[in-house]
Amino acid sequence: VELLIANGAEVNAKDDDDQTPLDWAIKYKQTEIADLLRKHGGKTSEELKAAGK
Repeated sequence: VELLIANGAEVNAKDDDDQTPLDWAIKYKQTEIADLLRKHGGKTSEELKAAGK
C-alpha cells in the first residue's frame, strides 16, 4: 500500500460498491493499513458522502 500511495494511487478511490480502501481496511481489521491511509488523507465512503464528495 505504501508503494501504491508513493506512486500516486488515489487513497479515496471508490469501487463498484462505493467503498474506499479505508472502508475495506476497517472491515477486515487491518489497522496498520487504515492508519497509513488516514495519514495520507484516506476517508471512509460515509465521510466522503458527508463532505459532499
